[in-house]
Amino acid sequence: MNHRLDFELLKMKAIEDWNSLAKADTPIVALEYYKADLIQIFSAFKQQAREQDLPLYYWNLGYSTIQKVELSQGKCRLYSTNLAVDSDVLEFLLASNEPGIFLLDDLLNLDDANPVLQQRHEAQLSNTFFQSQWSDVQQYWVLMGDYIQLSSKLQPLIPTLKCRLPSVAEVAEIVDELCDRHLGLGGTEDAKISRQRLVRACQGLPRGEICLVLSRYCALTASVSALAELVLEYKIDKLQGEGLEFISEPDVPTAGGMDLIVAHVRNVAKLMSPEAKAYSLTPPKGMLLLGPPGTGKSLTAKLTAKELGVPLLGVSWGNILSTKSPDKTLSKLLEIAGTINAVIFFDDFDKGFAGWKSEADGGVSKRLAQKLLTWMQEHTSNTFVVATINRLEMIPSELRRRFNDMFFVDIPHMGAIYEIFQLHLAKYFPQQFGKDLSSPWTKRQWYSLLKWYLGCTPAEIGNAVKRCAERAFCQGHPGQITLEDLKYQRSQFVLLSETYSEDIQHIRNHAIYARPASSPDNSEFAIAPQELFEYQPPAFDEIEEAGARIEEFRPR
Repeated sequence: MNHRLDFELLKMKAIEDWNSLAKADTPIVALEYYKADLIQIFSAFKQQAREQDLPLYYWNLGYSTIQKVELSQGKCRLYSTNLAVDSDVLEFLLASNEPGIFLLDDLLNLDDANPVLQQRHEAQLSNTFFQSQWSDVQQYWVLMGDYIQLSSKLQPLIPTLKCRLPSVAEVAEIVDELCDRHLGLGGTEDAKISRQRLVRACQGLPRGEICLVLSRYCALTASVSALAELVLEYKIDKLQGEGLEFISEPDVPTAGGMDLIVAHVRNVAKLMSPEAKAYSLTPPKGMLLLGPPGTGKSLTAKLTAKELGVPLLGVSWGNILSTKSPDKTLSKLLEIAGTINAVIFFDDFDKGFAGWKSEADGGVSKRLAQKLLTWMQEHTSNTFVVATINRLEMIPSELRRRFNDMFFVDIPHMGAIYEIFQLHLAKYFPQQFGKDLSSPWTKRQWYSLLKWYLGCTPAEIGNAVKRCAERAFCQGHPGQITLEDLKYQRSQFVLLSETYSEDIQHIRNHAIYARPASSPDNSEFAIAPQELFEYQPPAFDEIEEAGARIEEFRPR
């Protein structure tokens, strides 16, 4: 890739801001960047250094001497210098009068595990800032890293700039240039569709990484469609390594029985449209799903992503807290989600706040919750947050208020059980329950089956149908199922609602704070409500007989 393209693709506001800060005599700047963008960073700063007639240097822990960045044949190259660093690069630079722009990579990451070194670096950086006020040497430091969190002492002195992920338009520009160069494809309709898929697959990756991955995979295939699959597979593997589940296009047919949530999500999709913005309408930020395990809360999150037409980013809040740097993990998650306009799915959200009140985790959960609160309040992208909880009381009230809606997903009623059965039976037994086929069972038979499964969760129903399919296959009649098969499977497990009845009742006690996920059962299988003690007025002759007995025993 030539130098022109490198710099053109790196018109990052962070670099432009550095130039303005340098002109305002700001000696030290922190720069948050992605490692794959390092070559582009060199190119951008080299141009800035040339404009100011200053040399450009680079250093990280892998070098014993400071490296000089030079432009040779359109590419940036590193050359060793006699500026040897014994142990402390900041001490060396403080003692030297060498002018230039010094890119110091991963220096602040050393402070995390060494409090003494952190205090030393803070003092050195502070000294450099004030020393620059009377120094005539043009020396600028750029503290680089993939995540930078300065102490409260340094924040007023050192501004932090960020090289953000490219927008959709910028990704499309990179994809078009590289595809035209390496593949030489025309502008047919199929090529345009394939390129759109490729652009979507590249979203959420840094600029430099997109260039590297596309150049690498273009050597393996000449098909843009195949290229999109390879990039998507690469991105999924990368995000999984960071503890994220990425689903590009959730394949969920529908959520059986949860019609009110489906209607709400479709309204959210309308509020995300440009037409809604014309009326100053903004979409909600997210929703909470309260309910017992196995009732379809995770399925609802996938259905939400499908209805909104965006990818799904799934993560456990507890996993974020358990990482080496929870702040970094959450920041990267929010940046990726905001770039690709995804649905963020926090599973078991309440478990991450077990030590909220006691601050048993050292206040980490409070700090991260505040970061999430601020982001949900201020972000302008069409990112939607879905969080599932089992214990409402564990969610801090200030965090709960940021979610516009909360739905209670209960154990399904008879009509919902019927819909859930239809979904799973059509999947495993299409010859009997496929699309446009009439049911092989009568209404009376269905009512009998639904009564057997009353109190089951959707997960238990789905597992029962799957076991019937496995049993039928092993017995030599695949694709065939009877009522007796399903009733037999029902006898093989104990209901979750019975095993954890107290826990489920505890969850239901908080259902008054949430909206129902399902409408009342209005199906043909609905159970009519009955009075516990039904009042029946006595017959007229019974009244007369009772009156005669009273008169018989009345004292004269």
